[in-house]
Amino acid sequence: MHFTPWRTVRGRLVLAALLVELVMLAILVGNSLRLLHEAMGEQAREQAEQIAPVLSAALVAPLAQYDYATVQAILNESQAIRGIDYLAVTDSAGTIVATSGWPSGKPLPPVDARFSLDDNPPRYDLALPIKLAGQSLGTLQFGLDLKRILIARKNLLTQGVLIAISELLLSAGLLTLLGLLITRQLSLLTAASLNVAQGQLTPAPVPEGLDDVGRLGAAFNVMSRAIAERVEQLTRANEETARIAASLQDRTEQLNAIFDLSPDGFVSFDAQSHVKYANPAFFRMTGLESTEIIGLDEVIFSARLAKGCLDPGAFPNLAELKSELAASNPLGRGESSLPAMKRQRQLIELAGPGNHVLELGLRLSTAETVSQILYFREVTHETEVDRMKSEFLSHAAHELRTPMASIFGYAEMMMAQRFSEDEQEEFLGIIHRQCGLMIAIINELLDLARIDDRRGKDFKFSSIDASQLVREVIADFGVPAGQQTAVLDTPAQACWVRADASKLMQAVRNILSNAYKYSPGGGVVSISVINAGSDSQASVGIRVTDHGLGMTSEQAARICERFYRVDTSGNIPGTGLGMSIVKEIMELHGGQVEIQSQLGAGTSVTLRLTAASAPV
Repeated sequence: MHFTPWRTVRGRLVLAALLVELVMLAILVGNSLRLLHEAMGEQAREQAEQIAPVLSAALVAPLAQYDYATVQAILNESQAIRGIDYLAVTDSAGTIVATSGWPSGKPLPPVDARFSLDDNPPRYDLALPIKLAGQSLGTLQFGLDLKRILIARKNLLTQGVLIAISELLLSAGLLTLLGLLITRQLSLLTAASLNVAQGQLTPAPVPEGLDDVGRLGAAFNVMSRAIAERVEQLTRANEETARIAASLQDRTEQLNAIFDLSPDGFVSFDAQSHVKYANPAFFRMTGLESTEIIGLDEVIFSARLAKGCLDPGAFPNLAELKSELAASNPLGRGESSLPAMKRQRQLIELAGPGNHVLELGLRLSTAETVSQILYFREVTHETEVDRMKSEFLSHAAHELRTPMASIFGYAEMMMAQRFSEDEQEEFLGIIHRQCGLMIAIINELLDLARIDDRRGKDFKFSSIDASQLVREVIADFGVPAGQQTAVLDTPAQACWVRADASKLMQAVRNILSNAYKYSPGGGVVSISVINAGSDSQASVGIRVTDHGLGMTSEQAARICERFYRVDTSGNIPGTGLGMSIVKEIMELHGGQVEIQSQLGAGTSVTLRLTAASAPV
């Protein structure tokens, strides 16, 4: 390593001494210039005081007689005096009547009693009134030339600078020689230290002695030997550390890959309970950014996460989770924390699109850099499935309980007492109808179960003519007593679609059945097949229209929900599953259900399918 001279002890001593001497010389020269300035200024003022009365007295008589020629002659003679730059006389009205050394017609310079060498040209201006018997006759103004003072100041400054430079050079040489004698051994120590810094751990011994610097050299020799031994030990330790670091690096990369690819979210906290790390899955689940949570303490983090929940009060903060963990694990073993949290099923539902439901878990750590890890598992689908199962079982039990109660009630009445043949026939008819309703419910439940389980795997798709399929449905459909057969409207040409014939017929039958059930007044029911769209996006629609009770927009929006019924009075038979089956069948065909209805005016349901090519 190279040291510039002013960074050495010797260099700093020399610089400090030269700086002090430079300051003293500057003060000396500056003070000399100041004294010169004051002396010259005093001399100029004295000269002005000597000249002014004489000139003033000489100018009184001619000025009083308006003899301006004599005034001009006096000024010309006076201007010849050494040191006077110009002279001028003005009358009592302020008009210039005579000048010497000043350009004619040019305004006189302003008079400044302050003595200054900074004016250009350097001049000392003075103005005195000319009076006779107390009456003002005019004004005498003259300026003293100060160039000689500037020349004297310049000469003094030049001499002072030359003397200062000579003094500094001489002092620098003497101080350098003195510093070299004092710091010679320190220089040897410095050179040896630089060798050690450059890797030469066994430098040549430096001189030793009994003085302070000599003892420093002895200590340096001992230190250099100790450094060499220590470096050897550190080299062996470094090789072992490198091996361990490589192993830790591999493990770290594996853990990072696991956390980055994990579908579960993880948030770790440092020893001060501040958020240290969160994996990508956590940010995908919550929609948060790393800048929003990294560095937050557990209290603020809990509040931030609770704010993003659909019900902020449902989120237990970390303090509560740790309390529950401690209660379920009194021995404080972190290994049992995850099962304990799973038994308690801590769930939160996030606000926003999808309303994600997350299961929380907490694991405490005894590591120095990680105090705890909070994990999140996406259970939205699982929760939704559980909810749908519970809702499905509840609706199914409710729908089955109603006909079962009728069957059980009438059967119990017939067993408990005797009835006439007509009454028995009536009761048996009710039991028969309720059994039929139960069978219909069970069949529709089984249809839904098969559709959910197989998701179209048992569908047999082929190209079929939608018009022919509709004719077959009408031919096989049992029209309720007192109502007319559906009015059929089909195009002349075939309307080909790719579908499972039996499933599509089931969907059409369900819609046709609803049309008759919700037309209690016997209104006309029509069914039509419609071609729509261009060649590239052609579609075929099967539309069933009735003129019955109709629905509100809210009812039409829910008509395909399972167990939802427009009629809540119970007067119209049904299970509330028919339209949901239609919707499932159409989705598995890649089609859709279109519903248009007006309360009191009837309903139109269209099954929309993509058009297909004719079979070869």
